[in-house]
Amino acid sequence: MVKRIIKYVVGIVVAGYLLLCASVYFFPQQYFYHPYDFPGNVENAKANGLAVEEVVYHDYGKQGGKVKGWFYLNENENNKHQVILFLHGNSYNVEHYYHKTVPFAEDGYSVFIPEYRGFGGQGEKISQKYLEEDAVNAVKYLNSIGFTNENIVVYGMSLGTYTALYATVEQQKNGNFDAVVLEVPFTTILDTANYHVTFFGVKTVPLDLLVSDVYDNEELIKNVKTRVLIMTTEDDELIPPMQAKKLYQEAPEPKMLKVYQGASHDTLFVLKNYQDILEWLQQS
Repeated sequence: MVKRIIKYVVGIVVAGYLLLCASVYFFPQQYFYHPYDFPGNVENAKANGLAVEEVVYHDYGKQGGKVKGWFYLNENENNKHQVILFLHGNSYNVEHYYHKTVPFAEDGYSVFIPEYRGFGGQGEKISQKYLEEDAVNAVKYLNSIGFTNENIVVYGMSLGTYTALYATVEQQKNGNFDAVVLEVPFTTILDTANYHVTFFGVKTVPLDLLVSDVYDNEELIKNVKTRVLIMTTEDDELIPPMQAKKLYQEAPEPKMLKVYQGASHDTLFVLKNYQDILEWLQQS
């Protein structure tokens, strides 16, 4: 009787484990992405100091799919004739992130926050391929309205650090960018995911066999041809700060690493990291 119960329990555990592995393989969006399925409200941004307009920056597919984003053209007296291209992370939609760009608009920059396919109710499943295409087309959109690469600061946060690096490396053939800013970056998605499923040195889920979208920042950063600022926090609960430090080691000069204390993965803004970015942009 006891053996039968043990076999039954073991069978349930094994079946549950296999079901978990299968769900990671077939439905990665449930584990790696957490998008809002509704668009951001432009009026909220306007009411809070960023006079953005919604623009279409990428037409895709035979069915006329369109990818939109939020664009603010700075025409004030302090206009720097430069633009911050802000590429957001793996959750929410553009409205969740626009506050991070307000200080740059106040300092004289234009701002472009492209939405990705799969976020903000914009169709398609999320994938590395689509994120790469959207990031590249965001740069092309800025080029099409008069911003050359040397006037573009590419700023990525979390998952957006990959799209920032990918777009930079792919498009620097058309001229080097002014700068790249990477906030709470990772080496690869696999490194980060494995960190969360490893206990006492043992990986509990074979993610290397299950995950196809790797997002390899470590390889990309070696090929960047402009100055790079990397920002992390020792208290990051999602991405170990050692990954940002490793990227810093791999990045070519000129580069700078800024490590914060007392902030979580999402709260560098509270510590006014934008002030450090602005100072670095002006002094580098």
